[in-house]
Amino acid sequence: MLLCKNGPVETSIVIERIQAASSADGTNPINVFIPGKHWKPETSLDGITIFFSNGAKWNQAGKTDGRAYFNEISIECQEKKGYVSFYKDGSYATNFDCSKETPLKIKSNGIHVIYLLPDGANGIKTVSFFKNGKKLDVLYPEPIEGQVTASSTLPNYPAYGMFDGSIDFAWVEGVKTDGVGESFKVELENQIDLAGIEIFNGYQRLDALFYKNGSVTELLVSNGIDSFTLPIADKQGGQRIFFPKILSGKTFTFTIQKVRTGKTWKDTVIAEIIFLGENGKRFTVLDQNANQFKDEILKKSKNTILAGVVNKAYFADIPEGRMDYVFRSNGSFVIWLDDLKEKRVLDGNWVFLEANATEAKIKIFGRDHKVVTQSLDSNSPYSETTEEKSTVIFGDTLLVKKSGNGIQMVGKKVQISN
Repeated sequence: MLLCKNGPVETSIVIERIQAASSADGTNPINVFIPGKHWKPETSLDGITIFFSNGAKWNQAGKTDGRAYFNEISIECQEKKGYVSFYKDGSYATNFDCSKETPLKIKSNGIHVIYLLPDGANGIKTVSFFKNGKKLDVLYPEPIEGQVTASSTLPNYPAYGMFDGSIDFAWVEGVKTDGVGESFKVELENQIDLAGIEIFNGYQRLDALFYKNGSVTELLVSNGIDSFTLPIADKQGGQRIFFPKILSGKTFTFTIQKVRTGKTWKDTVIAEIIFLGENGKRFTVLDQNANQFKDEILKKSKNTILAGVVNKAYFADIPEGRMDYVFRSNGSFVIWLDDLKEKRVLDGNWVFLEANATEAKIKIFGRDHKVVTQSLDSNSPYSETTEEKSTVIFGDTLLVKKSGNGIQMVGKKVQISN
């Protein structure tokens, strides 16, 4: 039986991946599992999402099974005030009082994902899991400093996007053909023994995008001494692949050998990768280029109208509802619209086009998730209602300009006033 710290992997909490909408002051969401460190969001609208894997199946190849089994959880906040909202499997569950560290009981027969949203942009120091009063060991992707580069890259889809914990971002090769022969290289500061990978193949943000873009079906991996070819399943979700032998080293190259060509675009995409070591170890790569990207956005925004937009959480009242939004320096955004008839979430990426002190142009693209509530009898306040849900891909160019004491963003599909 293999051990994880003080206990077997099979009975530990295995973190598949962890992502943060934003991270302030050089923090990282994985810090909530590293003693003496913490994670802090850049805005009060941002939290962290933790995805689980089944520890009992850690050494089984194929589709990953994302379930963890615990019935208590505790959270230690950076500041002993406010609360942390806790969501499990997409639904709100409870609030944690930051002035206390007493574990709260959680009803569950297996949890796939949790979301933690601190009040007032408070930081989180630790997250701990318990089962029947016993604290469980946590096996998480250990961060290793390094650099991820590629032979070609489509603009706004860098290679380090494969190691950010989010399957919504990705590496997209940048050649005009289908990407066969293109490669990415991972150069680490410390040597590891690489036993396999978990890979989220293709563009996983939306079903339609997965098939419109290409995915890898065969990947050549090498450490400069040994190499072999890995078959990759053309399917959504995570898949675990173990190597025929351990590859030791600091530098690993992955070359696309075969692909499934996209129905609309020839671009071939890999959304996310987790490195697997021996005895259940997991690794991710911390690429400083990701921070340089954020710094470049902040530099471009300085002394322009966007300086009052980037990394600022806005809470706007609208007739019969609210519209909240944030545009982050990591190039992501989210807009929440909630009124009597419609709940809408737009999220994705934004790109800096041009800006000065009074106006700017930005490009946005991503998902538009809409829930429309309709009354079956508009004449009766007590009539039953129906909900229609839809998710589509959208893109727009927004003109950002001052409007009274606030800011206005106007595009063909999106209009925001604050």
